[in-house]
Amino acid sequence: MNHVRRRGTARSLKTRFITAMTVVAMVTTTLSSTSSAQTIAQTRAEIAALSATLAQQQRTSESTANAYDAAKVQFATITVNVKRLEGREAIKRTAIAATSRQLVSAVVRAYVFGAAVAQTLSLFDQPVTSSDARTEYQNQAIGNLTKIRTRFQNEKHSLDSTIAQLAAQRIQAHQQENTMRDLLQQNIRNEASTQATLTAVTQSLKKQIIAYEIQVGTAAAKVRDVTQEQAAVAAASAVGGQSAANLVLAAIQAATPPVITGGTAGSAAGRAALAAAVSQIGVPYVWGGETPGRGFDCSGLVQWAWARAGFQIPRTTETQWPALRHIPLNQLQPGDLLFYYNLDGDHLVDHVVMYAGSGPWGTNTIIAAASAGTRISYAPIFTFGLIGAARP
Repeated sequence: MNHVRRRGTARSLKTRFITAMTVVAMVTTTLSSTSSAQTIAQTRAEIAALSATLAQQQRTSESTANAYDAAKVQFATITVNVKRLEGREAIKRTAIAATSRQLVSAVVRAYVFGAAVAQTLSLFDQPVTSSDARTEYQNQAIGNLTKIRTRFQNEKHSLDSTIAQLAAQRIQAHQQENTMRDLLQQNIRNEASTQATLTAVTQSLKKQIIAYEIQVGTAAAKVRDVTQEQAAVAAASAVGGQSAANLVLAAIQAATPPVITGGTAGSAAGRAALAAAVSQIGVPYVWGGETPGRGFDCSGLVQWAWARAGFQIPRTTETQWPALRHIPLNQLQPGDLLFYYNLDGDHLVDHVVMYAGSGPWGTNTIIAAASAGTRISYAPIFTFGLIGAARP
């Protein structure tokens, strides 16, 4: 991964001190809140079980959703059937209305013609051979009342059957849709509940891991195991980002024994490099700067100063640190360089200062090109993010 470098990003000592104290307080709170919690292994097992439950609920919800979609299609089909049955109902009602009119007319005719019995007797007094005339009279004048009544009853029965079918299908469709909707909503609620629990437990696991890495970093700091310290910072950052890494760094800082010591003696080259750096006190900090009298950043200043002493060193902090000879912090000499790790959240060596050995803070004095908006100046040694010292 490519990193955009910011040479010289050290914060002011006051800001660093306040931040360190705040972070240490957060570390204490985190440790106390997790002291009675279940183990990381138990939390991982709980997360695995919840994840399995969530996966099953998601599969159930998906299956229910598919069934719900199918139910909606079926409901649409039933709706079409309902429309068709409604059409048939209308047609049958029209037919019944017509049959009813015929029936009424036939009854009226039968009544009228039946009331004039004397007028029709002569017709039936004719010989048997004239019986066809009597049948014709019954069919045409009186009408086949029984036939019309039977047709009316059949049509009425058919209409009643259609109406019953229609009502049953409507009830079935609505019941099915409501049932599927309720099931789908219940599954969604279950899934949301499990997801919320999983999120909460996952957050708990993150806190446990961070607390564990704080303990690891603290133990490593006490024995000055820089590799283990960096591993703890990286592990915390992987689960909690920069804020988690800062918690571990603060714990490491608090647990690191104060063994930085030095004196005014040293090599001629170191004193020459220091004199060159002192000559630039008051010059502005300039990102990427490497011009005397105009501006330097942190790595540009120490590169130029040591060049004046006859030593060529790499240009940036992340290349200077591995290229130079590392020395114990209790053996500092004027001109030696102190390197700092991850001050701007990039997980790289990103700041360097020069040990002065004497000055406003006595043997704890450094010269630093601190950050944008500042000038090169003396400052007291600070240890936040300090990973070691080196000498060209």
